[in-house]
Amino acid sequence: MVYERGMRIWIVIVLAFAACGPSGTQMAGAKTARFRGEPLVMFAAAKETTEAKYKLAESDETTLSLVTAGRWYNPEGLGLTATMDNLGNVPDKSIFLSLVMKLVPDGDAFTVRVTPTIMRYHEGRPNPDKLAPTDPSLPGWVNGKVDQLQFDIYEVLKVYEVKSPGGIAPAPGAP
Repeated sequence: MVYERGMRIWIVIVLAFAACGPSGTQMAGAKTARFRGEPLVMFAAAKETTEAKYKLAESDETTLSLVTAGRWYNPEGLGLTATMDNLGNVPDKSIFLSLVMKLVPDGDAFTVRVTPTIMRYHEGRPNPDKLAPTDPSLPGWVNGKVDQLQFDIYEVLKVYEVKSPGGIAPAPGAP
């Protein structure tokens, strides 16, 4: 009995750590990484990674950018089946989230930029409010989804990462 309880505690601890996203250091590295390679090949890898988690609304190889289909989430971050045209089952303060991924030229390399488009529904109002990604009222899971996609793309593209002689990727804008 005591053994089973102890095992359950360890399982919960392991699952909690497994559920955690990238560390702050890993995230900073993913956001500042520069990649050098064939742009269309890197874009295809980023697109495939994004499609593994999200439905795409747009994909443009000429601008090396894509947009995920927007989705409603309740205030706790659980996905809803509602659409922008049918808000009947959307709880108050729900979030509509779409992610934009772009490979951005940076000298002879590229960086990856993931930015959210965010709206919040207020019960009784006909149109949701557009929110900035820095809005302090946003639940943490919103930026968590942005960061997780950024990190997932970094993990796929890190074979193209430009490293400086010391093994550290140079700062953005540096040659």
